[in-house]
Amino acid sequence: MKKIHLSLTRHVKFLQQYIDRIWYAPLIAFLAALDNIILVIPNDGILISSAMMVPRRWFSFVLWVAMGSVLGAIALALMVKFNGLPWVLEMSPDIEQTKSWIWTEHFFKQYGLLLVFVVASAPVAQQPTVVLASLAGTPVHELAIVIFLGRFVKFFIMAYLGAHAPRLLGRMWREKAKEQGAVV
Repeated sequence: MKKIHLSLTRHVKFLQQYIDRIWYAPLIAFLAALDNIILVIPNDGILISSAMMVPRRWFSFVLWVAMGSVLGAIALALMVKFNGLPWVLEMSPDIEQTKSWIWTEHFFKQYGLLLVFVVASAPVAQQPTVVLASLAGTPVHELAIVIFLGRFVKFFIMAYLGAHAPRLLGRMWREKAKEQGAVV
């Protein structure tokens, strides 16, 4: 696990050398889409650090990553729709016994797309809800809209804080230093 973490960190640092390139935002959107399939891409961290490094582009990053996440969720939903539960079980044996699956299944039966929105807005994996929504026959366009809205809220908050927190913290620290009589 430590090897994976170190490898991801190294790759993210490499990627962020190119943050000023025109293709950077579409690339992180592609990574957000891919994350729905392979689950190991730290999109939240990439988004926050990108917004911190280039604060003027934070909103653009939000839109790109939200759209990428939606496209990945649609791809996952379509794979599940066409291949069904046997494919899900083949890809992830014993997934039906995991706490995450059981919890998601229980709440999806009660709340449907509202659960999808809440999960898409939260800093948790959205794949179980996408899989269950697809298995339940939820129309893909409805799923896409709900996931976009949820991911937009999540990524908006994260990127806004990433872009603005350093300046706000700096202002707060300067005011605190002035109160204590320090020269700023």
